[in-house]
Amino acid sequence: MKYILRLLSIVAAFVLLFAAYGGRVDPTVWSLPSLATLALPAVAVGVVVLLVLLALLRQWRAAVILVGALCLSWPTLRLISPVNVFHPKSDPDSPQLKVLTMNVTEFNWQENTDLPSKNMRYILDEDADIVAIQEGLVYFSYEKQPRLKSMLEELYKKYPYRKKHYFDVGILSKYPFEEVESPVLETDSLGYFIKAWDVEAPGGNVRVVSMHLSSLRLTHNERGVIESMNMPSGRKRRIQSVTRKLDNGFISHARQARAMRQLLDDTSGDVLVMGDMNDTPGSFAYRTICGEDLRDAWADTGFGPTYTFNANHLYVKIDHILYRGNLKPLSCNRVKGGESDHYPVVAVFQRR
Repeated sequence: MKYILRLLSIVAAFVLLFAAYGGRVDPTVWSLPSLATLALPAVAVGVVVLLVLLALLRQWRAAVILVGALCLSWPTLRLISPVNVFHPKSDPDSPQLKVLTMNVTEFNWQENTDLPSKNMRYILDEDADIVAIQEGLVYFSYEKQPRLKSMLEELYKKYPYRKKHYFDVGILSKYPFEEVESPVLETDSLGYFIKAWDVEAPGGNVRVVSMHLSSLRLTHNERGVIESMNMPSGRKRRIQSVTRKLDNGFISHARQARAMRQLLDDTSGDVLVMGDMNDTPGSFAYRTICGEDLRDAWADTGFGPTYTFNANHLYVKIDHILYRGNLKPLSCNRVKGGESDHYPVVAVFQRR
């Protein structure tokens, strides 16, 4: 039994490291590591449970193997479950900037059109300085959306500077901004949108990028494969369909992330990248966009694991706020607000 547990620990350690660093492998070359990275939270929980079991059985050599794997995986695990016990101190003499990103699912305009939009209500109540919006239903103006009409006056007063772009991303701002030419990929025109604006914020201009990488486009039944393994007939076929779509999604994300990285490489100064990446921390797309210069506001100020997508029991963090330059994050929180299948993420920065 001692040797079996030791072998099991070696296998679990390998799987953990493979998942933790699978995001460093280009999915256009090999997509399996990207699938492993998607499963990293579950793998990490399994390793911790096994570690507790080994400690109870006093199998210390096997336990040391898992502890070593957890330590080696920490640079990625901290992106998923940071442990920031103390909050950064703010400087009362430096200006602050509150930002919000939210996939508003077209303000749920097709549901209960006689009721005000909870998504817009939440945005107005949160009162952020800059709001990055995804799935903003650009082909309907705010004035033509019944669920927004009762809040238009408040919206225009609070956010005098507004812009929708493409058919998806947009910005609401308390400060003036100028549009920036952003990359367009014809091969990924459906569900992929990136737009940048230079905002005249207190303390100096900051380039705000609202992103929405393409969805993995799983159907309801295919999401059910992940939601529950107790599938009726056709389970194998559905699993194959899910895997194929995930593979294609990861490959598309790699292409889109490189386009985003090119925009960032051509940008100097303070930058905020916000939005729905449709990919998790540590993934290839996430690592490509972050590069060597962007940091994650949640990883730097948050505590414990969280998720932003809340439908079909697929609890993953795919909405992010990344930053660089003279921006110091004071806080970053996932908030259970609105009625979207994405929870909003709010961060407060201080200009150094």
